[in-house]
This record gives sequence, C-alpha cells and structure tokens, in this order.
Amino acid sequence: MHDLSTDILSLSGEAALLIRRNLVYFANSAACRILGQDCLGKSLRSLLGPGVAESQASSFIVEISIGGSQYAVRVNRFEDSQLVFLRQCSNSPLLLNDALIFSMRSSLMNFSLSADMLRTRAEDKEDAELLCALRSITHSYYRMMRVLTNASAVLSITQGSLIFSPEELDVARLVSGLVETAAMLSPQVELKLVCEQVQPIVADRQLVELIILNLISNCLVHAVGCTRIALSLMGTRDSLIISVDDDGCGIAPEQLGSVFDRYCHGFDMGSMLSGAGLGLTVVRSAACLHGGTLLLESRQGKGTTVRVSLSRHISSSVLKSPGEDLEPGIKTVLTGLADCLPDECYTEKYMD
Repeated sequence: MHDLSTDILSLSGEAALLIRRNLVYFANSAACRILGQDCLGKSLRSLLGPGVAESQASSFIVEISIGGSQYAVRVNRFEDSQLVFLRQCSNSPLLLNDALIFSMRSSLMNFSLSADMLRTRAEDKEDAELLCALRSITHSYYRMMRVLTNASAVLSITQGSLIFSPEELDVARLVSGLVETAAMLSPQVELKLVCEQVQPIVADRQLVELIILNLISNCLVHAVGCTRIALSLMGTRDSLIISVDDDGCGIAPEQLGSVFDRYCHGFDMGSMLSGAGLGLTVVRSAACLHGGTLLLESRQGKGTTVRVSLSRHISSSVLKSPGEDLEPGIKTVLTGLADCLPDECYTEKYMD
C-alpha cells in the first residue's frame, strides 16, 4: 500500500509527503526542494510546526511560512498515514492600489450622501416605492464598502504599510457583542458563542473584528443549507484559538486545496453575486500579522470548521483597559455581513 502511494507521489508535480508515525516516510523531489534533501525521517512537527502535526482533523488546509515564503499545506489522513501537499501561495492576491481604493471610497461617500438626501425627501412624500429602491442602493453601498475594507486590509498587510495597533483586548467580550448583533440581523440561522474563561490578549481590535465578521459571512454566504453557526474561544499557553463551525454543505475535497486562492482563480457568475472572495484572504493575513495561523477543515455534506490562532506573545505600548469601549457599532456589522443580509436591514431602524 505504501509502495503504491510513494510511486504515485513521485510522479506528482505538486510537492508531496507521506507521513507515518509522525515522521516523513517519503518526500517527492518537489517537496525536497522546499524542505531540503535531508527531510526524510524528520518529524512533521519539526518541518511544518505543531499546528499541522497536532491536528486530529482527517482533512484540512492551513497556510504556514517556510523559508520566508507562504505555503498552503493540505493534509489528508488515511489509516495510519497522512498525505501532505504543499503549494506556494501567491504574493500578489489583489489587483488594487492605494490610489484606486481612495478614489472608490471618495465616490462611495458622495454616493451615500446623495442617497441620504433622497431618502429624506422620499420620507417627506411618503414614497414607499422610492424608499424601497433606496434601501437597495444603501445595501449596495455597504457591500462595496466591505469589498474595499477587505481589499485595503490585505493590500496594506501585503505591502507592510498597515498601521498595526495591538492593545490589551478582551476578545471574549468583543466577540460576544459581534455575535449578538449578527444573530439579531440573521435570525434565520442559529448563531451562538461557546466561550470558556479566556484571558485578554494583546491584539489589534479592528483586525479581530474583520476576522470574526468575515468568518461569519463566509458561513452565511457559502455554507449552503447552513442552519447553525457556533463560535468558540479557547486559550492555550501560547495562543487564543477562535473556532467557527457550521453545519452547511462542506467543501468538496478537490476544491479544498484552492480555497485560499479563490480571488486569483475567478468565479462563476453565481459566486460573483455573493461577494469578491476576499474573506479567507483577510482572515489568514490578519492571523499571520498576529503571529498565528488559519486552519480549515471541511467535511463534505456535514460542514466546515475554521480555526484561527492569535499569539499571546505580542507586545503593546497602548495603555487601555481591556473592558473599555468594546461594544461593536452596528454599522461595523452591517458592513461586515453586507453580502448575506437582506435589504430590509439597511433602513433607519438599524443605521440611525
């Protein structure tokens, strides 16, 4: 059985390893070029880190740094062995620049101001048809703002120009507020937080909000048949682990290897209507900036679990109480979930 597997892996153009008893039993030539010719016999932990070696998932994908480059590592477990595939990630996930983002933000701001003026007049005249059209316009504005927020975050992280502002942060309280607001806006799905006692960590609040809202949005948009989304927080000595689990359709095994590259590979028309596909790119970039990783495990027909780790070993010069000003503004949630909320959420009831 193992001889057959090694014969197949040796012919693969993709870097591949066969792991037995947590040691490298076979590495094809592409894998040796990445991990070194002496990788045979080494432990999986020493080569790819504890996040890959200690996961009990039967099939998952995670992005890690190897020799200064980012790689998507896909793991499939069978019997007493594991197949590990490595593929280098693109360094240019966005076809955007700062000038374009600024121009689009300015245009959208004028767009929003004009819509507000028309809404006031429509209310004075009690024009229900025009108010309905303005809800749709306002919703489109928020969807574009979500795309720009995600694109701007990944672009600035990639270029090293992001102003990273870590502070002591009560992540449990922050996530609780986001989940409560999201549950109010999306009553058709059971959305809950399971949280053990976790200590505050040093993290960038805006990036943590982007992580949470993008993961919830990803479930609501792409997990067909989803009726439940469960978020959980777990603290370890070195990290805070954020897990998001849904009971949707899951991801087909042949698609799992490219989930991190969705923006680059394009979409069919149905996918394009549900967002720009930047969610996981934002999450993995923000996690990496916090010294952590993103791990995705999917069970086709049963659901998907995403785990994001944030390192506890980040220092901060910002002196701020961990309980201060952590109530998320509803506009933050309306923007973060704009691809999966109905037009009815974009009215004065929620935005004023």
